[in-house]
Amino acid sequence: MFFGTFQHSIDAKGRTSLPVKFRELLAAAGEPKIVLTQYPHWAAVQAMPHTVWKELERKVLATSPLDVRAQRNILRFYSSAAEVDLDVHGRVLVPPTLRDFAQLSKDVVWVGMGRTIQLFDRAVYEEQMRREIPPDDVVDFFG
Repeated sequence: MFFGTFQHSIDAKGRTSLPVKFRELLAAAGEPKIVLTQYPHWAAVQAMPHTVWKELERKVLATSPLDVRAQRNILRFYSSAAEVDLDVHGRVLVPPTLRDFAQLSKDVVWVGMGRTIQLFDRAVYEEQMRREIPPDDVVDFFG
């Protein structure tokens, strides 16, 4: 399970360090690669271990090619996917299309989201965290 928030920077080439805690979890699970995609609900890059990507891929492949809603989602979010390796310094190269989508500039934030990780531009992340969650949208995970 990925959790926590980690501030990093991204260079002009699109390289940013994956937090050590996340690298350790991936290594312990035998996950040498991650897959990056657009996140469908806000301007962020979603990063997931290869095994989580494979589960998602099975679901995508099971959809009907005649299901317009599903195909539109596949085109928008899953066609942007990029499989990436961590370099020897634990850095990830974020492709330009994903950097543009997530508005990534110099300061970025990695956020653990359970089975996946999200990468935000710091200003976008801070704006997201300032937003109130309407009472009807609050989910009670403990109830």
